[in-house]
Amino acid sequence: MTRRLLLLSLCLSLAACDSSDTAPLPLNLYECDAGEAALRHLITTLPDLNPGIPKSYSIVLGEINRDGMTPATDAFTSRFADLKLKFINAQHLKDIAPDHTIADADTRLAAFVLQLRKLQPTSATTWDVEAGWSYKKEFARMKMQLEVKDGKTTVVNAEKLESSSSAIN
Repeated sequence: MTRRLLLLSLCLSLAACDSSDTAPLPLNLYECDAGEAALRHLITTLPDLNPGIPKSYSIVLGEINRDGMTPATDAFTSRFADLKLKFINAQHLKDIAPDHTIADADTRLAAFVLQLRKLQPTSATTWDVEAGWSYKKEFARMKMQLEVKDGKTTVVNAEKLESSSSAIN
């Protein structure tokens, strides 16, 4: 009898889970090939703000709100080492007064915050993504569609959703 009760409760638990292909992934699953492809595309669209000033880059996953943000793991960030950019963990960012500039705590220079806001599978080989970036008071957000072909994940469509008035991209 106990075995039946256990089996029944497991079945009910599984039935309660949303197995829909349209549900966004949990944040811990954003650090995949699709997330990497989306962020690489986002990096190629970054404007050259403050030319000649060294930049730091930080990756956050999901929503950014008053409660904070979820930094990408160092293991995921290391996937971008070939870009030769200075990546720092988002937990080491600092809010610099008086204008609340998000900065690298070591250099006190503004950092690009790259946000992988939403990663949603739409089929076994396609994804819908929302990503964005901010730097000082500049920002942009975009929507992308990704597709896996021959084992490689690529952006097949991208459109800007919004940006600050002076963002160049």
